[in-house]
Amino acid sequence: MKRIKSLLALVLALVMMGSCIAFAEEATGYTLGGPIDDFTVTTWDGQTVTLSQVLAEKEMVLINIWATWCGPCRNEFPFMEEAYKQYSDKVEVIALSCEPTDTDDVLAEFVQSMGMTFKVAQDTVGMADKLYVSAIPTTIVVDRFGNICFWEEGSLPDVGSFTRLFDAFVGEDYTESTVLYAIPPMKPNVAPAAEADLAAALEVDAAANVADEYTWPMAIVEKDGRTAIASTNATYGSTTASVSTTVTAAAGNAIVVTFKTSTEAGCDLLNIAVNGETVKIFGGEHDWMTWAIPVEADGEYTVTLSYVKDMMADGGEDAIWVDSVAVATGDAAAAALAANPVYPVAEANTLTVTSPNAREIVISDEAGILMNAFGPATYYIINDDVATFEATITADVDPEGAFFYSYYDGATTPLSAAMTETGYAVATGVDSLETTGYTYCYMAMYLDPTGSNMVMVIFLKDEANVNAFVTNNGLGTWQYADGTQPGSAETPVDIATPAGLSEYVIRYADQDGNPVAGVMVQVCDAETCQVYTTDENGVVTFTAPAYAWEIHTLKLPEGYEGDTQTVTLAPVEGGEMVFTVTKN
Repeated sequence: MKRIKSLLALVLALVMMGSCIAFAEEATGYTLGGPIDDFTVTTWDGQTVTLSQVLAEKEMVLINIWATWCGPCRNEFPFMEEAYKQYSDKVEVIALSCEPTDTDDVLAEFVQSMGMTFKVAQDTVGMADKLYVSAIPTTIVVDRFGNICFWEEGSLPDVGSFTRLFDAFVGEDYTESTVLYAIPPMKPNVAPAAEADLAAALEVDAAANVADEYTWPMAIVEKDGRTAIASTNATYGSTTASVSTTVTAAAGNAIVVTFKTSTEAGCDLLNIAVNGETVKIFGGEHDWMTWAIPVEADGEYTVTLSYVKDMMADGGEDAIWVDSVAVATGDAAAAALAANPVYPVAEANTLTVTSPNAREIVISDEAGILMNAFGPATYYIINDDVATFEATITADVDPEGAFFYSYYDGATTPLSAAMTETGYAVATGVDSLETTGYTYCYMAMYLDPTGSNMVMVIFLKDEANVNAFVTNNGLGTWQYADGTQPGSAETPVDIATPAGLSEYVIRYADQDGNPVAGVMVQVCDAETCQVYTTDENGVVTFTAPAYAWEIHTLKLPEGYEGDTQTVTLAPVEGGEMVFTVTKN
């Protein structure tokens, strides 16, 4: 079953896939490229580990900030362990848990269950604070000279990511500190095809693989009865395979590329570039087809064909094939251009709810909570179990590299696969307290493969879910966009707590019974943790599936002291829990 979501968790999900929230006290501050202070920690099994002593024996140290409740942390540890076994003579790993309740006994059980052989300890030196850690896992590299040379939030996806990171800092040729802003991609492990064979396969005068130590070559293959070139970087994330050729063309001609793709749509893409500028991308399943580029002036044109993979999932055969690059003239050029796929184009990038019973709402947000979580977005009540959407895009957005993402089921849909006569259409289920324990959901239209540009709609099932959403996240009042007030719809909405759910009230007061605002409270189940902050009445209220939630006082406001170690189980049936703290 899904568990209740908070906006705080969503902020990180949108910014960095694969990380969990962590909180730090006021930071003293380290910077990328700068030195790190020496420190000493004691591991769960009693070993004393001092950074300077480790660097006297090893060529680099990887420091990982994590917590036992963090799923992405758990996911990357097997990869980290396997890489560590390969490099343990040169590399040390120190995993520091920033969760106060991760005692030595807790760490011992976790380490043994995961088979971890590197150093694991509590973050008793406040490394998370000094590193300004806002999300875990966070990984930094300290090189042999004691400088922080790599810094990344989010889990690493495979063993190769760790080994390539290690390779950048070990070896006799590492003679001065070098800052690494990203993990180097996988180097090619296949031999390049002969240039004459590439040219013959593409039916051009000359062709060459791109000369770069990280760029993968193209191979010569037989595909569907054709002799073609094919990418060689299948399954290797964050890699590119490229080949280029130069053709001579005149104004009015067309450069025609014949190709086939079987990739992860919207993410792993065939990139067609002319003179260094991308002119078209394709992804997903495309049987043999052509794309024609109009030639505006006489001259030579360098055509570069690349298979560009991201670091996430693979799809299909995870490959692209190119049969030919040709220059068409006259009627043939006109016919080739006319055969290009035509995509609907509009004056603006829009995402509109089309569910028949949907109504737009406006939520007051003086504190900027929604803006910080979602950025610009529109909000709807769907009043149905299915939400439908229509989208439009401008001419500068390539639908082959744009996609929808539904937070309902974590599914992506390429725009090219959702094309209609006038735009793009997609549907998704609707989260609700009654069904999944989530009060809200969102549909985002990402306008480019990097996910850096998007249009978003937040949608909720009904008024009851809006009320819970507003209450749980400390928001203000709400109303319909047309000015209608809640509860005035033709069909009244029962806003009582739905069956199967419980309402939980967490109250903090000082020794005199006065409410304590600003307490950070962590609420966890067996899989995830969310963080809430008490309001001016010292209260956090949330409605969620009936469960013995783990309640943990994460951080007290300045001037107060109290127990930040004990974990309290909430009564499954819900109710009020009162915690007393001491005001200094």
